[in-house]
Amino acid sequence: MQIPPSEQLRFWAHELGGMAKTGLLYAEGSYDKDRYLRMLAIAEAMAALTIDADFTPERPYLPDIGIPTPKTGCSVAAFDDAGHAVLIQRSDNRRWAIPGGYAEIGSSPSENALREFGEETGFEAEIERLVGVYDNKRFATTSPYQFYICLFRARVTGGAATPSSETLEVRLVDPGDPPADMSVLQRTMLRDAAEPAGRAVFQ
Repeated sequence: MQIPPSEQLRFWAHELGGMAKTGLLYAEGSYDKDRYLRMLAIAEAMAALTIDADFTPERPYLPDIGIPTPKTGCSVAAFDDAGHAVLIQRSDNRRWAIPGGYAEIGSSPSENALREFGEETGFEAEIERLVGVYDNKRFATTSPYQFYICLFRARVTGGAATPSSETLEVRLVDPGDPPADMSVLQRTMLRDAAEPAGRAVFQ
């Protein structure tokens, strides 16, 4: 279904603004920061062009993406033909986890999940089903943020274990015997993904 050009422009402005804000989080030098700030200003100007003079709350514009709301993460529990699960050792906290990361504007949950999986592990995978949606605050998290994780189950279709800037190690493990240093949430998601298909998990 096609949408009006002005609405498409507004969606692109939101996506561009999201890229700029993500870039500002990771930019180290002043050169990159200046470019991301300029990108954000351009995105805000583009969004403003699509708003009618009689703006109403039903037609939000770019600054409204700052409304406080839980973050969204997308993860993939992928298994090889022998039933082993792909896990990563994260470089930020050195703990073991299911591959995944925050969702990016402009991509669907499954697209976000597969992109993160490939970037963090070096493997390729094909999604089989949605396992569930998890609220980190229900699992004794120490994170200062609340976030929801969309967890997908997938099968490994190719590639090879390849650590990245976000991962110290990539390992295939028996889902019934995961590494000791995994959070309660990560262990729960791995266990649920290893179970036979059933109703989606949620809190």
